[in-house]
Amino acid sequence: MAAQLPDLIWLDGKQMDLYSNPLELYWDQHIRPEFVISEECKRGYIAKWEIRNDTLMLNRIEGKIRKRYFLFWKKIIPYALNNLFKKAGDRSVIATWVTGKLRIPQGKRIFYVHEGYESRFEREMVITIQKAKVIKTVVIDYTKKELLVG
Repeated sequence: MAAQLPDLIWLDGKQMDLYSNPLELYWDQHIRPEFVISEECKRGYIAKWEIRNDTLMLNRIEGKIRKRYFLFWKKIIPYALNNLFKKAGDRSVIATWVTGKLRIPQGKRIFYVHEGYESRFEREMVITIQKAKVIKTVVIDYTKKELLVG
């Protein structure tokens, strides 16, 4: 498996890579579309997130799916947030299905692994989420071997 394109998250006015895929938790409970995958993006989409008022929001989904027409014919079409949440339109969705940890790499890459999200960076922010709400934020500084709890 190759290193993967990450989801993105807006935090404190900055766009950052997200080394977690919270939308996968949604697919565990719902029917997953037939995304067009690539070597660098096995899940077939990139989701764009934001933490606003200590709440995790899903802002966008960018991907392509194979949609079945008639019996055997399939067409590749864009897939977006309003395909998944029809009532949302262009508005963000509160990610109530997300409970777990979000990993946000920070600083320079200090160790590269050509698989998934296994590379290491100078620092890593870990945000604990429970039903879309931020519970705790921790920053691990690998250069100083220090843990900062916020």
